[in-house]
Amino acid sequence: MEIKDLVGLSKPLTRLIEVISAGIGAVSRPYLAKKDSEAKAHEIRVISAALKEVAEQHRLPVIYKEGVIEVWQKPEDRTLALDALPPEERTALRLDYQERKRQQNIEGITSVAAAELSQIDDISGEKPDEDWITRFFSSAQDISSEQMQDLWGRVLAGEIKKPGSYSLKTLEFMRNVTKSDAAALEHVGKISLQYGATTFIATHDQNWLQEHLKIYPGHHFSVSEMGAMYPTDLNLRLFREDSTQEEVFVAGDLMLLVSRGENKSEIQLPVWKFTMVGRELLALIPKANDETYLESLGLFFVEKKANARIARVIEKLPDGRIRYNDIRTIDKPSTLDDAKTEA
Repeated sequence: MEIKDLVGLSKPLTRLIEVISAGIGAVSRPYLAKKDSEAKAHEIRVISAALKEVAEQHRLPVIYKEGVIEVWQKPEDRTLALDALPPEERTALRLDYQERKRQQNIEGITSVAAAELSQIDDISGEKPDEDWITRFFSSAQDISSEQMQDLWGRVLAGEIKKPGSYSLKTLEFMRNVTKSDAAALEHVGKISLQYGATTFIATHDQNWLQEHLKIYPGHHFSVSEMGAMYPTDLNLRLFREDSTQEEVFVAGDLMLLVSRGENKSEIQLPVWKFTMVGRELLALIPKANDETYLESLGLFFVEKKANARIARVIEKLPDGRIRYNDIRTIDKPSTLDDAKTEA
């Protein structure tokens, strides 16, 4: 379905409406088949019929006002024992409630996406895959938590901005993510580093991570349990080739640039590595831009006779290059022996 010439709407928001139209038809047709006024009338008819039956069977005064039902107790024994409705009526009421709840969930998620997309003016001509749209709304309709709706809304916006950003595997992963899972992923993800196509947490000094950033091995375990990290400690091999003179790590708006210096051999950096699903979701997590973390990592290289400096990202170019400004060089801390030599 394509929607054109929606007056007053930007291209990103128009694309959002197209995506919603494609997805909603697959998962919420029973609710959306009615106009708002028809839906309200349908609600009143269903409730009125149910209340009438209750009142007749149990001689109870029943009131339905502004969405609230009040049932009085029987005066003779102050008890209330209602007979069950017929199965087909219970089924109809349950399905009606489910569709309304799902519509509320979808509206909450798409409103987050709309807020994200309203901040940009243009998008590419590429559209999200139809199978992706169907899978997204099929899962999103059952997301009730406001925190998780925010996550799903940002994923929808991200996929509309750049189709292919989030795989079907990531959508399946998100279906099973709890609020505590999301919190753990955000806690470690905010200090993630990018090295080429590899995203990781540097674990060269776990005591430092625990003391300064409150990141513990338990976080690695929980994030790997949910499938966003690899479960084992790994090593990132750097300066493997003699021709490699510089390695670059990106952390949000900051960079760590490590040049070979006097180092003549390969350097292995201990890391916790994110999976593909983890990498895709990290795009939603604001980075900490923590210079102290980069300085700690830089000292790891300096101690191996390499040189390191911290820089600030100015612009990320389409071809993958990055424009930056140097902030400072990382120097090896002075030791007692150094002080004696200077004296």
